This record gives sequence, structure tokens and C-alpha cells, in this order.
Amino acid sequence: MTESAGARSADKGGKHAMVVGAGILISRLFGLLRQTAFAHFLGAGSASDAYSAAFKIPNAMRNLLGEGTLSAAFVPVYSRLLATNDERGARALSNAVLGLLLLAVSILTLIGIAAAPLLTSVLTPGFTGETAALTTRLTRALFPMTGLMVISGWCLGVQNSHRRFFWSYASAALWSLAQIVLLVIGGPRAADAATLATWLAWATLAGAVLQVAAQLPEVLRLVGPIRPTLDRSADGAVSVLRNVVPVVTALGVVQISSFVDLQIASFLPEGAATNIGYANVLALLPVSLFGVSVAAASLPEFSRDSVAPVYDALRERLRGGWQRILFYIIPSTVVFMVFGDYCVGLLYRSGRFGASEQHVVYVTLAAYAVGLVSFSSVKLLGSAHYALKDYRTPLRASIASILVSAVVAGAIALPFRSSGLAVAGIALGSALGSYVNLAVQLRGLRRVLGSLYTPTMWQGTRRIVIAAVVAGLVGSGARLLHHQFVPSLHHRLAAFPVLLSFGATYLLVAWSLGSREAAKWLRLAPRVGSGVGQGASDGASA
Repeated sequence: MTESAGARSADKGGKHAMVVGAGILISRLFGLLRQTAFAHFLGAGSASDAYSAAFKIPNAMRNLLGEGTLSAAFVPVYSRLLATNDERGARALSNAVLGLLLLAVSILTLIGIAAAPLLTSVLTPGFTGETAALTTRLTRALFPMTGLMVISGWCLGVQNSHRRFFWSYASAALWSLAQIVLLVIGGPRAADAATLATWLAWATLAGAVLQVAAQLPEVLRLVGPIRPTLDRSADGAVSVLRNVVPVVTALGVVQISSFVDLQIASFLPEGAATNIGYANVLALLPVSLFGVSVAAASLPEFSRDSVAPVYDALRERLRGGWQRILFYIIPSTVVFMVFGDYCVGLLYRSGRFGASEQHVVYVTLAAYAVGLVSFSSVKLLGSAHYALKDYRTPLRASIASILVSAVVAGAIALPFRSSGLAVAGIALGSALGSYVNLAVQLRGLRRVLGSLYTPTMWQGTRRIVIAAVVAGLVGSGARLLHHQFVPSLHHRLAAFPVLLSFGATYLLVAWSLGSREAAKWLRLAPRVGSGVGQGASDGASA
């Protein structure tokens, strides 16, 4: 692959990633508003714990059969059919996959509704009395969301394969909007928190309907009339079904990890299940914006690049995407560790969410931040494995990860279960486990693609770290001014100058060190004369 071709490939991937990132940003902003309203009206108590637990159970089924599975098993096969201009075969495959998915989720939904009491007792053994009963009722109300979200995942897979990225991700904002409207209108009117949680469950289901309906017009334009079938003879259907087994197994392992976390949290003080959810939403924001966006934009291109026996294009695209992720994830790690209290206060501090909840969520967020680099990187590396038709390595990586996560989380959280901060042990376990996942996936790719992280990329990473550290020092100075001169200023107001000083400093220092990514944000010419090679400037084109 020539240098110019590599640059064009990286720029194309970067543009697609930006489109995905824009869609995810919109959906995540509404998601944060949803969480802000949730914190204001429900805080961190038994009702919020019940809703958080009930939501996790059907959401696991959605992750198993929805977006994750379709991205890994369906998109590579569907994209290859499109690459050969076999639109008729691609249409037949998409309808067959949809039909098979609908059959599977219909059965699972009926089982889930019937088995809700059993699921509650197994997954939240620490819940008792009304909290357990409410969790069961909410699980039954939310379980039909599984089928709707699987359809949404199918729509997303079709759109991404056709390089339509924005609306497939931005449509999730409608799902959050339905819940926001309910909380704002129903919050002051609900007799108690349990009633509001029940209303919210039905609004969550309604939001899933809106999300699917918003995507269907674009999908219809791409594939024509939707006619679900059970035709396993469709070209590529056998490959998709064969791929589904290891993908679902790998994702199932990840869901087991989240269920282990939930089980541990159910034995901790009231509000633990909710607080870990608050921290998780914040921690996943940069992962979604930069890790998932780059991985999602890269998967169809990886699949096209992997057709050839020589993987130069795939390798270069992987390197460029990885460095682009690190440009954003490393400073996000510093922000959450050093200024996470401001982030939590900015989004959640109001109503039922007070200073004690803010402190617990901040410490938990800082623990999650330890694993941000690995959380984001495994998304991209996993896409490369799937494009290469390697489904076993991500599975082995997930199994190793869950074992480490469960041991660390249990060893830290359970001995200190009487402390509200014990929930941070669960987050730290997830973070450390994710690095095991990263190590296993890296080793697998290295066998096929050779060395991935070049000396040039290491130079770019060092410059990212330097810029983030300098920005952290400047932000700490702004924090000191806040505490010295206006200590009574609400964190929601104080967060803006602190975080803005960090962001501006990071971009300026990164640009001065040769970052082309920072130059784009600042609308300045790259400092190509800084002694840094173009590829090392920020890694975006490495």
C-alpha cells in the first residue's frame, strides 16, 4: 500500500468515524439528559436500583442478538456481497437474517416475561421485599424492548454496510427523549419513586418503538420492501449463522460479567446498583464517541480490505483508527480521574442526587477510567478479528477478561460491603479485566498482521500523553482557583471553566507538538516543521 493510498484510506475512515461520532454524540447527549433527569427525580434508592436491575436483564438479550451480534456476524458478510455488486443476494440475506432474529427474540421475550421472578432472584439475590417485587414487575414491562432493539440493530447493520452511519446512531436519541419527557412530566406527579419507575419502564418501551420507526424509511430506500424470511439457503446466510455462535458466546461472556457485577452490587448498600450505572454511563461516553465510532466505521472497510490475501490496507486502517482513538481517550482518562467530580456534579447534582452520591459516583468513575484505553481499543481490535473471520480470539479474550473482572471485583467490593465506596471495586475489576481482553486480542492479530504498534505510533502516543498531562496541570490550577476564591460555587457552574481550560490547553499543546487531529479542531495548519513525522503527529494517519 503506498503512502498516499494509506493517507486516503485513513482520511476516509476518519470521515466515516466522524459521522458515526456525530450520530453517537447526539444520542449520548440525550442519554446524558435522560440520566440527569433520572438522577434528579429518582436519585439512588431502592426504586432506582430496581429499575437499573430490571433494565439490565432484557438489555443483555438485546446486546446478544442486536447491534453487537449483527455488527460482528452480519455486517462483514453483507458488506462483501455489496462489494461484489450483488444487491439481490444482499437483499435476500438481510431479509433472512431479520426473519431468523425475529423468531429467536419472540421466543426469548416470552420466556423472559414468564421467568421474570426467577431472573430477579438469580441476578439480584441481595434484593428483598418490595425491591425484588418491583424489579420483577419492571422486568416484565421492559422485556418486549428486546425484540424492538434487535430490529433496530438490524437496521443499523444494513445502514452501516451501505456506509450510512449518522441516523442509525442518532435515532437512539428518540429512545432517550421518550424517557426524558416522562420524567419531566411524570416526576412531580408520581405518588412515589416506585410509581415513577413503573411509568418510566413503559416510556422506555415506547422509546424503542420510536427508534425503530425513525430508521425504517432509510432502510427501505436501501433494501426495498422488507420481507422477513427463514431462508437459510440465501447466499451468506450459513456464514452468518456460523458466525453468530462464537459471537453470541463472546458477547454472552461479556453479559455474564455485567450480571456478576449486578449480583455483587445487590449485596452492597442501597443505591449501589444505581450509582454504578451513573458512573458507567459517563465512562462509556468517550468509549462510544471515539472507540465505537471508529470501530463501527472501520468494520465494513475492514471486511472489504480482508478480501485480498495481503492485509496491508487493513493493517494501515487499523493503525490509523487506533491512534485516532487514543488521541481522545487518553485525555478523557485524565479528565475522569482528576476532574471526575466536576463531570458528575455537572450532570447529576440536583434533586435527590446530593453530595454523598456525587462522591461515590466520582470514585467509581475514576476506577472505570483506569480501563478507558482498553475498553476503547478492544472495540477496534475486535472488528479487525471479525473482518478476518476470526471469532475464537475475541471469545477467548472475553472469557479471560470476565474471570479477572469477577475475581478483582469480588475481592475488593465484598469485604468492604458496608461502605458506599465498595461499588468502585466493581468498576476497577472491569477495568483490569479489559486489559486482559486487550492483550489476548493483540496477540491474535499480531500473528496475522505482524507488528501493529510502530515506533512512529509510540512517538505519537507519547505526545498525546504529554499534552494530556500539561492540560491536567492547567485544569488543576483552575480547580485551585475555584476552591480558593469561590468555594461555594456549584460544581455545575464551576465545571465549565475547569473543563474548558483543560480542553483548550490539550488541543493547543497537542497542536504545538505536531497533531493534525488537534489542528482540525483549532482550524490551524498542522505544524509539520516541529520535528514530528506526519504519521506520528497524532497517529490519525499512522
